[in-house]
Amino acid sequence: MKKKLTHILHVGEEWLFANPKIVLSIIFAISVAFASLLPNLRMGTDFDDLLPQNHSFIQLHNQIKGDFGGASAVVVSVEVKDGDIFTNDTLSLIDNLTQGVDSLPGVNHNLVSSLTHRTTRKITLDETGNIKSALYFDPASPNLSPAELDQMRRDVMANPRVYGLMVSPDMKSAIIKGQMNEGGDIDYRKTFAELSELRAKYANDKAKIHATGLPVLTGWVYTYLNQILQILLYTAALIFGLLVVYFRRFYGVALPLLGICLSSAWGLGFMTILGYTLDPLSMPIPFLIAARATSHGVQLVERYYYELEITKSGKKAARNALDALFRPGSLAITIDAIGIFVICLGAAPINIKLGYYAGFWGFSVIFTVHFMVPLFLTILPEPKKKENNRSATTAVLYNMAKFIVNPLNVKIGLIGTALAVVVASFFVAQVKFGESEPGSPILNRTHDYNISAKSINEHFPGSEELFVVARTKDQNGIQRPEVVHAMEKFGDQMMARDPELGGYKAVPGLIRQVNMLTHSGDPRWAQIPDTQIEVAGLMSAYELSSPIPGAMKEFMNPEGTDAVLAFFYKDHQATTLKRVVDNSKEFIKGINGTVENFELLLGGGIIGVSAAIDEENFHDTMLITPIVMLMAFIFVMIYYESLHAGWLMILPMLYATILTYGYMGFMNIGISVNTIPVIAVGVGVGIDYAVYIMDRIREEYEELHDLREAVLRALSTTGLAVGFTAATLIAGVIMWVILSDLRFQSDAALLLTVMLALNAVAAVLLVPAWVMAFKPKFITGIHRDEDGILQND
Repeated sequence: MKKKLTHILHVGEEWLFANPKIVLSIIFAISVAFASLLPNLRMGTDFDDLLPQNHSFIQLHNQIKGDFGGASAVVVSVEVKDGDIFTNDTLSLIDNLTQGVDSLPGVNHNLVSSLTHRTTRKITLDETGNIKSALYFDPASPNLSPAELDQMRRDVMANPRVYGLMVSPDMKSAIIKGQMNEGGDIDYRKTFAELSELRAKYANDKAKIHATGLPVLTGWVYTYLNQILQILLYTAALIFGLLVVYFRRFYGVALPLLGICLSSAWGLGFMTILGYTLDPLSMPIPFLIAARATSHGVQLVERYYYELEITKSGKKAARNALDALFRPGSLAITIDAIGIFVICLGAAPINIKLGYYAGFWGFSVIFTVHFMVPLFLTILPEPKKKENNRSATTAVLYNMAKFIVNPLNVKIGLIGTALAVVVASFFVAQVKFGESEPGSPILNRTHDYNISAKSINEHFPGSEELFVVARTKDQNGIQRPEVVHAMEKFGDQMMARDPELGGYKAVPGLIRQVNMLTHSGDPRWAQIPDTQIEVAGLMSAYELSSPIPGAMKEFMNPEGTDAVLAFFYKDHQATTLKRVVDNSKEFIKGINGTVENFELLLGGGIIGVSAAIDEENFHDTMLITPIVMLMAFIFVMIYYESLHAGWLMILPMLYATILTYGYMGFMNIGISVNTIPVIAVGVGVGIDYAVYIMDRIREEYEELHDLREAVLRALSTTGLAVGFTAATLIAGVIMWVILSDLRFQSDAALLLTVMLALNAVAAVLLVPAWVMAFKPKFITGIHRDEDGILQND
């Protein structure tokens, strides 16, 4: 079957070289069609694309975000430098910022909270015994006296829904929070721009104004779009410079660059057809795919010049280059593309989309490079200079390679590799799924965003929310006393178990507070009544006391079937999320089923959403990386008709992957929805080097029948091209490490650089050492068939 297949491919190659202009015209026509779509390409970030929509937490988040808020919120804090916030100037500042946040585009005006917001009210009894509510701060009133400010301070401390949640325990900071209308077309740039203007307008020497939250983070990312364009230009200049230095010949520079342009047009054009946006945080991956096109072009042009020196014929050299590299190159490209495509098996839509368009982009290299370069070389003028410039370099590498194939060094190399894997495995165990530190890993630690997050976490017991929903089957079922008691039991269990829980807000606390107020503030009446009608009466009293309609909306939905318990934490690090989710599941399991027609559900808010993302990231990692390696094994095994060949390709991939995860553990880089595709792409791309090295050893052995000499020749010829290929691929991402102010992009690029370097080292050192040690039959037992194709004996 393989012989028939290779014969069909051979006939196809004959037709290609007989009709190069037709084939090139088709390739260029498709490229122009794709390129014409590029003006419609959009760059942006959609928060919903980050969420694994099939996870139960996300499904609950989607159900409740309209009533109780979601994971996307603007958080602004005012931190005074001296004294506390209870001065007329500071309270006016808080009120101005509150009104500004309430006016931001995309903010849900019913879900804004602040000490001075209209929905935050002080509840008291009037002289007739009726409940009344009043604003803590009325901007229309005259300045408050010192006594009135002191009374406000005491009132805030007496209200657990304000003290610690909206005003810090040390009274030096206040939070303004505005939930976004998720699911709509939020203009993050406009929201961030108006927020920045707001901060600038009210900045002063007496207080610091901080801002965090997903819309703020996304807005900061958009401010770096010009820098991304600069990095693109610097990267193109670097690759151009490397090609000039390496080849110093026109075809060697022009054709790989043309391959970049064509493959990029296909990839980005296909993305536009699918209606996808280009996420700024995923930019290192398209750069790497474009650099891959260059690397395959380099291999073809390098082989062309090698054959040109031998055949003295440009057309014959181009044909020989394609004959030698089309099969191993197509194998490498196919495995690369599959490695990228399997990312779409992940749960997050952002990675599903990336898998589709980047997988197509990667596979297009077969047409835009592997067909285009040799066919172009057949119709271009034949170079006058037939001699290859590599003679001296090849001789040096040949002598260096003798060190690698030395029997003792082969054993040392294999043992050293095993030890490196063992050491790296220790650090692999330390890799976390999720954020590994407070703030955002997307931005530098000294960035304004992370400084703001640090300040808020220092002053407040918790600014990150977990939503647990109490759900009943009956209308107004939340008013049932047994339901209120079950909610309170869960909240108290969470508080007792976790000392880092800053507090929680729910219906039971409100019922107790209102009941106490209706009995002249007597703390003995801070009880939950025994009947539903009494609970409903307290809720109605609270709602009627407020001049603002819908005072109960922050606690329950209008139908009375759902109520929210909001728990407050300092961060959403991986360790925090695991502890919170484990505790919640344990207590929910003990409560659900004890009250008729009632259940507790996890989990909305930024904590619940982040926990869902981390859980799916774990599953995706356990799925995607093994599938990439399994598919590489299967394709190589089928291509070479050898289990040993499949293993030999997996070996360097496994080595590089384990050491990469070890590097992540050592550098405290967590696995996130953004790092999963980086690792998958790095794993897939790494096979390029090993395939080219192994196939060249096989080719040289068939001619020489001397394994040692075959390895030496492969390392001194293809090894040079592999080294330059690695340099080209690294050049495609290294500028992100050097120039990007987005820490995630810099870390992702550095991670890719490490993976590419490790894969190159494994291909040049590990693969030849293994071949020398075990002498696999698919290399030592081969012959050429009547078409000149290598076949196993």
